Amino acid sequence: MKEGGMAKRPPRDNVVEFRTGRDRSKRGRGRSLALLVAGGLFACILGGLVGIYWPFGSASAEARTTHSFAVCGMVRRTCVVDGDTIWLEGVKIRIADIDTPEISQPKCDYEYDLGIKARDRLVALLNQGDFEAVTIGSRDEDQYGRKLRVLLRNGRSIGDQLVAEGLARTWSGRREPWC
Repeated sequence: MKEGGMAKRPPRDNVVEFRTGRDRSKRGRGRSLALLVAGGLFACILGGLVGIYWPFGSASAEARTTHSFAVCGMVRRTCVVDGDTIWLEGVKIRIADIDTPEISQPKCDYEYDLGIKARDRLVALLNQGDFEAVTIGSRDEDQYGRKLRVLLRNGRSIGDQLVAEGLARTWSGRREPWC
């Protein structure tokens, strides 16, 4: 015995501690699976965010498009707001070559009624097939952040068709009263 009352233990040369390759591979597989799942979730979230917030500016709006339009509700992705404002793939567009009666703040019943007719007719016209939304002039957006575009089908302005049907006016550069 050594001083202090404690005996020195002999080395344990005959005991070997080991872990089986099986234990290690289970742990490795668990980590790999966790990393794979985490990576997949990250990719899905990132893809969803890119899909929602991708800036579909003029390149998307100027492309030839066929969509299914309806009157806008709570979700505004591709729909018609009124006779001269639409949403196209999440981009708000002001039809630049026309002016139509207001629906949201009409000055009289006539303006409201004509505005509803213009909106509904625009829905029907847009659902008739391909059209192009092209930039006109040098302004890309108005003061409300709407893209300024002319909608063309076979080289003819859809806005001009609304004007010919008495549902819109050619844009003069300022709003004129409808009442």
